[in-house]
Amino acid sequence: MTEQESSLRLQQRRLVNRLFYGFMALLFRRFILNVFRLQPVDAGKVPRSGPGLILANHVCLFDPVWIYAMLRRPVYFAATEDLFRQPLVGKVIRWFGGFPKRKAAADLGAMRRIFQLAAKDQLIGIFPEGVRTWDGLNTPIVPGIVRLIQKLKVPVYVCRLEGAYLSYPRWAKWWRKLPVRGVFTKLYDPDTIPEDEGKVFDDITACIRNPDYDLPALPPARTRSGLAVNLTRLLYRCPNCGTLEGLKVTRPYSSNRVECSSCFSSWIVDLSCRVAVADEQGKPEDDWLPLHSVYARVRSMPLHPIQTGLRLGLEEGERLYMISRPRFLMKQERFPVLSVLAFGRAFLTDRRLLFRSRLGVRFSAPLSRIEALSVDPGDKLHFSYEGKLHRIPFRNESALKWYDMIHRLKGDA
Repeated sequence: MTEQESSLRLQQRRLVNRLFYGFMALLFRRFILNVFRLQPVDAGKVPRSGPGLILANHVCLFDPVWIYAMLRRPVYFAATEDLFRQPLVGKVIRWFGGFPKRKAAADLGAMRRIFQLAAKDQLIGIFPEGVRTWDGLNTPIVPGIVRLIQKLKVPVYVCRLEGAYLSYPRWAKWWRKLPVRGVFTKLYDPDTIPEDEGKVFDDITACIRNPDYDLPALPPARTRSGLAVNLTRLLYRCPNCGTLEGLKVTRPYSSNRVECSSCFSSWIVDLSCRVAVADEQGKPEDDWLPLHSVYARVRSMPLHPIQTGLRLGLEEGERLYMISRPRFLMKQERFPVLSVLAFGRAFLTDRRLLFRSRLGVRFSAPLSRIEALSVDPGDKLHFSYEGKLHRIPFRNESALKWYDMIHRLKGDA
């Protein structure tokens, strides 16, 4: 067992108590279905007993709760280990069958748990993308999922969530209370799982494709306010002039509009997560564009090096691209405890990620050695360096901006 796998992972390995599950289902299932306006479609294709693996597109924090409520049996979900840092939340998740999984990294403890559950004829829930989508398009499938399916040799089911992204985009502050459909299908029987990894990969990709941008456009949100709040987490550059952190939400929030503090261009967002250039009255001037296309424009804008008078000890030819506001840098020596390593500013060059406090440069990591990069709940940038998990919590600043920039400077696709 690695150092990352603490004794916390080995606790409470027992299965979900059937009496507890029955009581909670009776108490909350109808409430969840009604409040979230959930519509299960063909949920009966998932049997109430026997081993199985259920895959789903990952678009919202509520995804596991929704799937749990739509089925008539416990589902054992692999959840990001960050949720288990909160003792109460972690305990509740375990009561319902959840277990921790390191995000964007291999986790032997989680794999061991999956095989144990399959051997006990349980239904295991996995999100093949590993992370929630920011822009409403599917993120790449984790390659290890294909090999896991081929080794488990259990029935494979799919729940495609439709309308979930529109209901609660990852960047949004508030839930929009829009209807969500959970469409269930059976992907494979144990003896029909293809040996060709590419075939399995393509089948999963097709089944979990997020269809929200193909749904009929919703009517204008004249009575909905606050739709643009936190949109700057995703659109961290002005789509017009490219200024970093240039967009600000206009007040009152009912305008559902963001405005650039540099070029004064204005953008409005609607319930269908479509964006349009707005005039001075906040009315659309041009065609509505799906949010993912505007984000793609932001993400592909050219990078420009910046100058600073701080002594960072940059190497010859090394160029600086980003500086954060004052932040904490945290490091995990042993799960689940994260301790403060330094307080200062993060600096991103084309070669390194630096962290400088008043005492000087406290952290310097070559980009090529930064692994398991992810943005966890909220705006927390997580990454592994020299086998240790590190976290930089970003408040009032986009962590996605740092995630994208690090990938671009590393030369990742």
